[in-house]
Amino acid sequence: MRISHYHANADSEQPYQFNHNSSENAISELRIATILIFLSNVSRGGEIVFPNSKVEASNTRKRREFSSECASSSTFAVKHVKGSALLIFNLHPNATADESSLHRECLVLEGEKWSATKRIRVRTFDRKKQSPDSYEECTDEDDNCRQWAAMGECRRNAVYMLGTPDYYGSCRKSCGVC
Repeated sequence: MRISHYHANADSEQPYQFNHNSSENAISELRIATILIFLSNVSRGGEIVFPNSKVEASNTRKRREFSSECASSSTFAVKHVKGSALLIFNLHPNATADESSLHRECLVLEGEKWSATKRIRVRTFDRKKQSPDSYEECTDEDDNCRQWAAMGECRRNAVYMLGTPDYYGSCRKSCGVC
């Protein structure tokens, strides 16, 4: 978990966050979800904006609730309110990138912003990228692999369970591929 602190006008707007080109990312680096926990109120600015969202703030009253140009000009924005949390799914159930999860934080215009960010990834982030050829023994990386395999996940969730030519799957033993 990462804790962030921003002062008014001290930090530039954050870059967009997204699983950019999932076909080029290592499977272990893919984010399944992002959780943003708002630890403070922000007097003005600091919103989270989603330019590709299919949800729209349809009426002008809602748009006026936002105090920054960054948020009011976006398709969808979330105000930073202490005690709230935002769960963003970065992947569709079929493991393809969800382009509507593209988001960024607007500049804090007045006050301070404290937040905590937890990124949930397909695998442990610091895991060494290894190919199937680099493993000498056939193992499962999760205690639930046998149960998942019995439920048909080897077929339904092949990328995670079996892997790809470039990345070792998490449940290869239970799926009977080695």
